[in-house]
Amino acid sequence: MQASRTALPEAPEALIESSFRRLLAALDQEREQVRAAWARLSEERDQTTEELEKLRQDTEEWCYREKLKIDAEWQRLNKLSEDMSKMWTETEVIQINCSGQVFTIPKQTMCGIPGSVLAEMFSEKFIHEIPRDEEGRFFLDFNPQCFSVVVEYLRNRRLRADAPLPVVPVVQRRNMELLAEAWKLWPFLKPNRMNPLHGTSLHVATRPAADQPDGPEPATVEVVRATHPGWQVIGAEHPLPVSSASYFEVTVLANPDVRGGLAVGLCNHLPQGPETHSIRLQCCVLYNSNNGLLGDALGDHDVQSGLQLSEGERVGVRHDVLSKSLQWPLVWKTR
Repeated sequence: MQASRTALPEAPEALIESSFRRLLAALDQEREQVRAAWARLSEERDQTTEELEKLRQDTEEWCYREKLKIDAEWQRLNKLSEDMSKMWTETEVIQINCSGQVFTIPKQTMCGIPGSVLAEMFSEKFIHEIPRDEEGRFFLDFNPQCFSVVVEYLRNRRLRADAPLPVVPVVQRRNMELLAEAWKLWPFLKPNRMNPLHGTSLHVATRPAADQPDGPEPATVEVVRATHPGWQVIGAEHPLPVSSASYFEVTVLANPDVRGGLAVGLCNHLPQGPETHSIRLQCCVLYNSNNGLLGDALGDHDVQSGLQLSEGERVGVRHDVLSKSLQWPLVWKTR
């Protein structure tokens, strides 16, 4: 007779060890998949960034070539405009010496942007106060390249009220912004908005201002909504004006944590990378709900602390360029 053999069941410890090894193997496999996905996303992001940069350069080059074509046509129209001005009621033509560059233009053309400093300067009331050079021409000590852009636009505006803005050379864009702010040349002033490339999970939506509480409002407003917990910082696309005082407002639609869950203020740069997840920023002044001022502030003894930025509060911040100071927070209930 042959002896029969029966297998003994595995010990519970062996079964647990086997299951644990399989779990570790599954976790390692999942980790490798996540790493591969992250590497793929990083590669796609870098590739997209390069493509966007190339597209931007190609667009600027195309715009420059088209501008050269348009300039020739505008010169012809400018000549036609000056010829037509002789038939208009206003026939006085003046010469302006702008830092060595001479412009000949009808006086009425210089008043083509109502409410601007330029229009007021060349009005009958103040034109006699403009200094003149040794040849009797009006003398303006401004950037001549930027002034030529303004003159080009004013000439075009006499032909078409909706004339497009001339292309400003890249190296002169900042100077043009300063000149437009100082002279209140509203066609050249860019409407500000939230920076679309903020790099956070914050959701920014535009809606009609009619949905906002009572009071004068712009045509549209932007609503910023947090989709995840934790600090996330978003700034404006363009800096505040540096030629005159400025002011902005923030209306709090919701703040679940009034003891510190919201901060409003100014920074001298757009936060990038890790900065977008902290309110402890360099060269920045913020008012944190319930906690007061944070950041690089001097002479803050008269700023009230402990104000809670709760639902319905409207927060205003005023920037005074001359005194290099901030007045804030100006807080009041909207409803």
